[in-house]
Amino acid sequence: KQDKHFHREKSPNSGAPSGEERLVVVTGPDYWRLEIQPLARNRRARRRLTLAATILLLSILGSGVRLGQTWENGLKKGNFRDFPLPVLVALTVAVGVFAPLAVVGLAALSFAEESVEVAGGFVTIRATTFERTRVVRIPLNDLDSWKLTFFPLPPWWTWTVQRLAASWKGKLEPLAGAAGPKEKRQIAQLLAKATGKPLVR
Repeated sequence: KQDKHFHREKSPNSGAPSGEERLVVVTGPDYWRLEIQPLARNRRARRRLTLAATILLLSILGSGVRLGQTWENGLKKGNFRDFPLPVLVALTVAVGVFAPLAVVGLAALSFAEESVEVAGGFVTIRATTFERTRVVRIPLNDLDSWKLTFFPLPPWWTWTVQRLAASWKGKLEPLAGAAGPKEKRQIAQLLAKATGKPLVR
C-alpha cells in the first residue's frame, strides 16, 4: 500500500519496459524494500521459459522411448551386452526421476517471488514458492555481510548457479534464488548500499 510518503521505482540499470521490471525498490522514511518480481511476469522471459519447458519435455519423452526400447531388447535377448546394465539403470533413473524434478524446478523458478525489507533495525527476507511463504528476520546488528558464492545452498533448484546469501552469526541465509547471476550482483550491490554492510565475492 503506497502513499505520498513512499517512493516506488524500478531498480537502476534495469532497462525493462514499464510494468515488466523484475527488481523494484520501495523507499520511505526509515524504510527500504526490494521486491523481486516473478520471472514469468516478463513477456520475453515467458517465451524463453515456454521454449525451455517444451525442449525439456520433448527430451524426456524422446529419452523415455529410447530407454524403453533398450530395456525391451535387452530383456528379449536375456542380456545387456549392447548397452551396459549399470549405465542403463543410471540413465533410467536420470530420465525417470531427475528430469521430472527439473520440470518442477523450472516451474518454481518461473513463479517464485521474493522481497527484502530493511526497517526497524531488522532485515526481513520473504520468499514465496508454490504459494508457501518463508520469512526470516535478521537483526541488522547481527548482519556481517552479503556474499556471492558458488557454495550449494537451498533451495535445491538453484544449486547449479551463483548464490547470494546474507552472512550472520557464522551462517548463510540464501536469497534471490530465482534471480540470474547478473541480477544477483545488482541485488547484492543494492543491499550493501541499503544496509551499510559489505559485499563479499
